[in-house]
Amino acid sequence: MQVTRRIATPCGDGNVGATEAAMPLEGSPTVSYGRYFAALEAFLARDGWAALGKAGVDIGGVDRLVLRAEKHGALYHPASVEAGGVRLCVNVAVEPTGMACLQQEAGSLAVLRERYAPQWLPCPYATGEAEGMAFLLEEWFGGFHEFHSGQDGRVRLWDFDRGERVLAPGETLAVYRQAARILTRYFDVETGARIGPWHHAAGDFVARIEGGAVEVRCITVRGHAPAGDFSQAGPMAGRLALLSFFLTMTMAMRLDRVDGVGALRLAGEDVAEAAVAGFAEALGERSDLGEASAEALGFLASFGPQELEAAARQVAEPFAAGEAPLVDAAWAGHATALCRALTAWRP
Repeated sequence: MQVTRRIATPCGDGNVGATEAAMPLEGSPTVSYGRYFAALEAFLARDGWAALGKAGVDIGGVDRLVLRAEKHGALYHPASVEAGGVRLCVNVAVEPTGMACLQQEAGSLAVLRERYAPQWLPCPYATGEAEGMAFLLEEWFGGFHEFHSGQDGRVRLWDFDRGERVLAPGETLAVYRQAARILTRYFDVETGARIGPWHHAAGDFVARIEGGAVEVRCITVRGHAPAGDFSQAGPMAGRLALLSFFLTMTMAMRLDRVDGVGALRLAGEDVAEAAVAGFAEALGERSDLGEASAEALGFLASFGPQELEAAARQVAEPFAAGEAPLVDAAWAGHATALCRALTAWRP
């Protein structure tokens, strides 16, 4: 099997020679690219390339693989593998914290895809360890790319294939609406369990925009559990969990970092209104909720702006220390925007 190693960049793929192989991974200085690729190849090659077989690749017809280091995050260093015309994703964890999360993520993806809907989350195919690293082979969302706020506040789609481009205002709002829709489709109204933590700066959502159509996917599930314990509220526990999810999700939808790594940026209140639309759309699509979807919207629409702001300061999930001042100053206007948007969806 001929194996080619590459490193993805905004300017195209870079080859991996001796110099590149000796370079440390971004965010993991003790691991070189050479060691990273060697471990990745060892994981895939084990038992006659069994992991690729689980993903539907006909190994007998493949004589060449392309391994590509795609990006680097706080927990994982995702790669892609091309084999027999199929492209797959491999999440790679090189530190103990990430390795512990990876196995949990594989289970969460399988459960959520089966219980709620499969299409917005990647399908996990195989997990394993090699040379002190952990791996999760999963579905690759072809044509989907990260998006981030730029220095000028406009959102850019990081399309490495056709070049980065600035999204039109309507496209931007459609992306955020779809992201909110996805999170709501996987929200458990009985337990309050939700996908999280997540952050736009981490590239947790990707988008594909072609011919005016906007599609979004969530590419990672670090956890799916209630954000807090509202059991002391008795019969109101479920509604408080819903309120917490709604307020936190719509505010987090506005948060990003410039180019994904720079200064924090809070998008405009129109993003909050788009998130409300995605939230309401998802509730309406969920046949498992029955009348509960209308009841949820009616409950949220019963709040006035000042009441909703006060509720946010009590039940919304805490934001990171660096984000808290920005979020705290925005709650008043955010609550007003939410109330304005909810009027359009009042049952």
